[in-house]
Amino acid sequence: MLRRAGVVGDPAGHSLSPAIHRAGYAAHGLDWVYDAHTVPAEGLDDFVRGCAADPAWAGLSVTAPHKDAILAHGDPDEPTRLLGAGNTLIFGPTPRVYNTDVPGFVRAWRAHGLADVRSAAVVGNGATARSILLALAGLGLRDLVVLARVPQRAEALLELAAVLGVVAEARGLEEPLPAVDLVANTVPAAATAPHASRLAAAAGVVFDVVYDPWPTPLARAADAAGTPALNGLDLLAGQAVDQFFLMTGHQVTFEGCRSAAEQELSRRSRL
Repeated sequence: MLRRAGVVGDPAGHSLSPAIHRAGYAAHGLDWVYDAHTVPAEGLDDFVRGCAADPAWAGLSVTAPHKDAILAHGDPDEPTRLLGAGNTLIFGPTPRVYNTDVPGFVRAWRAHGLADVRSAAVVGNGATARSILLALAGLGLRDLVVLARVPQRAEALLELAAVLGVVAEARGLEEPLPAVDLVANTVPAAATAPHASRLAAAAGVVFDVVYDPWPTPLARAADAAGTPALNGLDLLAGQAVDQFFLMTGHQVTFEGCRSAAEQELSRRSRL
């Protein structure tokens, strides 16, 4: 039987997940189909129910803005329950929701040979910021500064930090930042552009969730400061390793996933 999987978001057409998963199918000789599906919030329930009713469907990758709402469609694993957000739905007799962003960030971090993190600043307070916080807690994080345009909106992230035993505070994006092991940006690149040099100067390592266009203002500032920089391709590849296994039962590598994503970006740039 032909098997199906796909990524659902609004929009989803820009996603590199099809390229990553299709490369995995080719490597393992799997007769699978993986497509991108743009589905608005009000259509998510019907779309997921339609997929679940078709035995050909193995699972869905889930991207913005559906990472919170997808929890209504399966039993969440512990990281997903803690974060209130998942990025992978696996169909079956008991549908399950997973968050592979958490181990994916750790995998990407380790793939670059980076040391444990004791202090960090995270720009933003959404689902990706929560996932990175949980991943950093596993890497030894002790102190966190949440940088937000409206610091009062960071309460949920601060509460999560407290649960994880991390000392955290929220500051405005324009406020001074002490030296930290990592500055992680989870908001659009334009929001950090006016602050890029200051943020990069405070960071031992920079991570910017944006990967296209690259380099971002923050990445350019990191390069000027001689600071190592990871981008969204690292997280995308890292999370795809577990996601591919959950869907297919087959293994892929971080390097293979990242290469597939890079090749697809290069192909698009030539169009």
